[in-house]
Parts: sequence; structure tokens; C-alpha cells
Amino acid sequence: MTLDQDFLPEPYFTLTQRQHETSVTEDIVFRGDRSDSRYHWLTGAFLFYKHLDMTAPVTFKDKGISSLIEDHRNSANPYYPVKWDTREFPLDSRFAIPAAGAALYHESRLELGGWRLTAGIRLDFETTALDYRSICHTGYEIFRLEDDGALSPERHVSIDIDDSDRLRRNYFNWMPKLGAVYSLPMEGENNVYGVISRGYKAGGFNTQMFSDVLQQRLMGVMGIGSRYDVDDIVGYRPEYSWNFEVGSHLSFPSARLNIDVSLFYIDCTDQQLTMFPDGNTTGRIMTNAGRTRSFGGELSASWTPVDRLAFTASYGYTNARFIDFFNGIENFSGKFVPYAPQNTLFIQGVWTIPLPHKHIKALVADVSMRGTGKIYWNEQNSLMQNFYALLGASLSLETKRWSLQVWGKNLTATRYYTFYFMSMGNEFLQRGRPVQAGVTFRINI
Repeated sequence: MTLDQDFLPEPYFTLTQRQHETSVTEDIVFRGDRSDSRYHWLTGAFLFYKHLDMTAPVTFKDKGISSLIEDHRNSANPYYPVKWDTREFPLDSRFAIPAAGAALYHESRLELGGWRLTAGIRLDFETTALDYRSICHTGYEIFRLEDDGALSPERHVSIDIDDSDRLRRNYFNWMPKLGAVYSLPMEGENNVYGVISRGYKAGGFNTQMFSDVLQQRLMGVMGIGSRYDVDDIVGYRPEYSWNFEVGSHLSFPSARLNIDVSLFYIDCTDQQLTMFPDGNTTGRIMTNAGRTRSFGGELSASWTPVDRLAFTASYGYTNARFIDFFNGIENFSGKFVPYAPQNTLFIQGVWTIPLPHKHIKALVADVSMRGTGKIYWNEQNSLMQNFYALLGASLSLETKRWSLQVWGKNLTATRYYTFYFMSMGNEFLQRGRPVQAGVTFRINI
């Protein structure tokens, strides 16, 4: 992947990233699942190994050298200005990231009348390391500012940086689960359920920050800037959560109607969040919020009033806020967690029309609407995407061997944004796709 990392028309940086990954996984499962027994169990072991080799050199271009290095140095010491040897040089970063893990898990299920009770636990161990090497070979000339304004060469400084080290993290976690399902004495498949479980996501390393670490190292050689603590800024901690959910599945065969409803609450500690460091940096880092909580619900229904006509609808609501999050500068407690849509909506109608044709079986009309928002883009909650809806439709001819579909998306030409990020102190929004139309032809072989 080659990327203009500053996202500006001026030549600041380019990044070229190459990855080679090898992974092996093995899951071994034993089941006790006799049909004549009320007790069922499952026990297993999971193993994995993954190795990632990656190179990610960032090439400083002319504008980056002048604006971010020379100007900073010369404003700090204007009587002895500097000029770089070349107008382009690389900050080279190379990584090897091995990771391995093992887990043991067990789940028991007991059926008592209309009840189905479940209890389980998973023990998880993971180890990961980061072998890094940061390289920069360049140089600059120091000049002396004379009384008449002329510049006289003072001396040449060579910069030869070759830093390497290994960082390692080990994680051990236990994840219990308790659940209960009660079958309602009604026509069709109807039940209510409740689940309590503990969630976990392993920590890791922010390799994207190494170009900035090396940049600060280079500027430190020149006597300006500040040096990052590599271990502190590169590593981030695991995320833990307690998850609570209750819900129900209801079916009404005579009305051809199915309904699913659920409510949830999530208490999360050290939630992993993507953030953008201050200053003229180009990377983004994963960091940990102290504590967050999320609650909400989902409702979905499917209805087939007559043969060949089906309607589907679903709605989800999420309220996710920081309970405790101070990043050393600002306190975000009480703010909404960014990138978490508060509302999601989907409505669809499908009408299948049989055709009295020898080869063509049916004509299928499909109309749908997807809605999302609002979405906050930053921890300050100063930027957001309001709720937006996208209308789509398609018309398909279907046979046993092939199908032809004409489709359109975002037919109302809604303007919306799908992602927010920062680079070098500049803020960017990624615009959503406009009106789209196309034809899809499929053949079943």
C-alpha cells in the first residue's frame, strides 16, 4: 500500500507499507449431546500462532522537510540556520510481530421442562511481541548568519539512527457465561431469554506511531522537539466488559409474523479507542478509556401477509458514554463514545412475481431503506453526523441457471459522511457514496 499520508496537495510525506502474514489455528471440540438426555455439554481447546513481517518507510518530501524540520530548527536558532542535504529522505521502520495463544473452554446445558439453562467458562492466554528497527541516514549543513545577511557554511552534521528493541505483552483472562431460556406455552416457537457474560479483547501495539517516534528522535538529535517513550505510546492494554442481555423471540404462525426484541447493557473497562495525537503527527493510535457504559435495544420483525410478498424491518438504539476518561488534558466523562451510531434502521419489501415463461421463473422487486445516526466523530462531541437514510431498489429476472438484476443505491442523493480522521493537525471527513446504479448478471455453474 502506498499512501499520501498527509492528505494535502503539498509534498509532505508518503508511506509505503508491505505486509506478509502467516497464521495457523486449531480448534478441538468434544461434545456430549445424546438426544435422550437432559444434560448436554461441550468442551474444547483453541490454539493459534500468527507471525507478521511488515516494512513501513515514511518518505519525507520537500515541503515536509522545510515546514516540519528546517523551519522549526531555524526559528529556534536563527543565527545558525540549517539546510538539508537532500529534499527527500526516508524514515524506515521494520517490524516482526509474532503472537501465540491458547484457550480452554467448557459449556454445560441443562433442560428442565420449558427451561434451558446454560453455564460456561473460557480460559484464555495470549502472548505477543514486537521486534522493531527504526533507521534513518541523512544529514544537514549548518550555516552562520553574517552581519550583512549572507550565509557562511559552518559545519556538516550527519544523522545515523539505527534503533532496535523488543517489546512483549502477556495476557491471561477468564470469561464466564450464564444464560437461561424459557419456552413460552404458545403456538409457534416463542421464548424469553437472559444472558450474562464477560468479554475481553487483547492489547497490542501501535505500529503506525513509529514514523512519528523516529521523527521526534531525529529532531531530538538536532536539539529540538521531544522524545517519545516508545513503550508507553506504542503499547495499549486489553479491554474488558460485562455484558447483560434479555430478550424474546415471538412467532405468530396464523398472522405470518415473527418478532425479535432484546435489551442490553455493557459495562466496559479500558475500552480500546482510536485517537489522534496532538501536533503535526500523521499516525493514529489505539488508547484505553478508563470506563464506558452502553445500553440500548433492538427490535426486528418479518411479516409475510400473502405468498410472494415479504416485509422486514429492524431498529436498533445504542447510548454509549464515557464514565471515566481523562487523557491528561481533557476530561471526557459523560461524553458520547465516538464512531458508535445511536440509531440504526432497516426496512425492506420484496415482491416475487411468477412468470408464465418457459425459462424465466420470476420477476423480483426489492425496495429498501437503511438509516444510521447520529454519530459523534470525536471525544469532545463537537463534530457529528446526523441521522441519514439511504433508499435502494432493484428489479431482477431469475431462472434456474442465471439472474439479471438492475439496481440503484442512495436514490435520494443523500449527502453524508462515513469516517473522520486527523493528519498533521488537519481534520478530514470521508464523504459517503452518491447515487449509484448498475446491472449484475449471475450464472450458477
